[in-house]
Amino acid sequence: MKKTFFGIIAGAALTLSMASCGEKLLTQEEFDAEVTKKVEAGRPAVESEMNAKCDADFETRVQERVNQLDQENAAAQGQVQ
Repeated sequence: MKKTFFGIIAGAALTLSMASCGEKLLTQEEFDAEVTKKVEAGRPAVESEMNAKCDADFETRVQERVNQLDQENAAAQGQVQ
């Protein structure tokens, strides 16, 4: 009986303390909307980072291929002479 009473009092105190701090519980729809809003806000930064990484990887692959072709060309020129 005492545990139940103190449990109820503790729960009420917790509820009041959260309410007094301006905290409120969100419904599932509100929570989903907040998550979506945060994801959408962060999307441009992620896309920009991934595009920069993709461009850098592409440039590296192209430069490696150009170097390889230059070496093959130089080797072929050396064999012809």
